[in-house]
Amino acid sequence: MEMITEGTDQYAQDSYAKLFEQILLEMGITNVLEKVRILIRADDPLFVVSVKMRKAAGAKPIYDVAQLDDKEGGVMVSITDEGYAPRLLALLWKTFGRDRVEQLTRFEIYIAGATRMDLWEMRISPEEELKAQVLDAIWKLVPEGLKIRHTFSSPDVMTIANTEHGFQPNWLADAEKLHHEMEAD
Repeated sequence: MEMITEGTDQYAQDSYAKLFEQILLEMGITNVLEKVRILIRADDPLFVVSVKMRKAAGAKPIYDVAQLDDKEGGVMVSITDEGYAPRLLALLWKTFGRDRVEQLTRFEIYIAGATRMDLWEMRISPEEELKAQVLDAIWKLVPEGLKIRHTFSSPDVMTIANTEHGFQPNWLADAEKLHHEMEAD
């Protein structure tokens, strides 16, 4: 991952770069990002984080992460790859409704009125969860007092500008320019 910092305070640039690397490491998502740019203007105050994500691995079929067994009146889903458990449960709720999906244990789910073949073609996409984790990492990095935010987003780049009281027009223009530069890289 390439990390670039810029701004008016070299100590702040170095500190926030190290902090963000530590946050990403603790969350186990260092390999998700291709490039990070952080712009810090303490005097304004303006704090911009722009991240370019690597392409997520393709969607996995459910049968790669869970065992599917037809049971009387439904299907039993036994999760074999616990890393996919939250996404799988969310997908099943969305597809079948919460009233038909019963989580028996942490890794066992029963779906009433469904068969194994109803789930066979379903795929779990890691992309949305990865974006949520990256956003969580960014929120952990942003200084506490900078509550006003503006987001620029495209399929593989997220840029979040933060300030304390309100944006000056040129600040958002600078953040948008940074966003477009990340898209072009």
